[in-house]
Amino acid sequence: MTDVAPGRRSSWEWVAAGTGLWESTLASVEDQALRAPSLLPGWSRAHVVAHVALNARALGHLVTWARTGVETPMYASPQARDADIEELAGAPAQVLRVRSREEAQALAQGMGQLGAEQWQVRVRVRQGTAIAADTIPWLRAREVFLHALDLGAGACDQDLPVAFAHALLGDVSRQRSRVEGHPSLVLREEDGRARWEVGRPGPGAPQVVGDVRALAAWVTGRPVTLPVAATGGGLPQLPPWL
Repeated sequence: MTDVAPGRRSSWEWVAAGTGLWESTLASVEDQALRAPSLLPGWSRAHVVAHVALNARALGHLVTWARTGVETPMYASPQARDADIEELAGAPAQVLRVRSREEAQALAQGMGQLGAEQWQVRVRVRQGTAIAADTIPWLRAREVFLHALDLGAGACDQDLPVAFAHALLGDVSRQRSRVEGHPSLVLREEDGRARWEVGRPGPGAPQVVGDVRALAAWVTGRPVTLPVAATGGGLPQLPPWL
């Protein structure tokens, strides 16, 4: 089983690349088109932009926690998080664009101020899981890459760096394996060099085979541009992720 643990250096590079993809994709969306539906059910493109901007601010709270040692949650509450997204999604397009850019810059600046010991401080994400602060760049890289696809404005699975797709498949496989009742399956790169297990797949478990970037998109619920296929029948139905 291939399990690529994203290191901080790689994650920093992916934050930069993902932010570039996010910004170029967002720039291609005209102001009025921000009110159109995104690829996320129930959310407009403006909701996705608001979420990405506020995610940067929330991760910035974890950076503050790591720097100061003072517990600083990502969000005041789930209700406050949802309300803030709704409020910002209703803002004028220019406000959305500026917030997206400024919050990302503030997060990058904050991460750049952390020292080696501070990167090892334990903080808690929204779901309550404790992580080392050096996981924060990886969390941000996931957000900007995947939500760039969710805008439905030209970015696609083939825009994901191959190494990032490998790391994402390892991450998602581990997380999905912890979900009670999740279907077991094997994800296998089409050239056969890498595979990931979800759950505890037995001999008859389906194998989903494809290009590594298409697999990363499929297992996270995003559209694929290159085919993925399952042995023995149709693709398994997976619960939502991120």
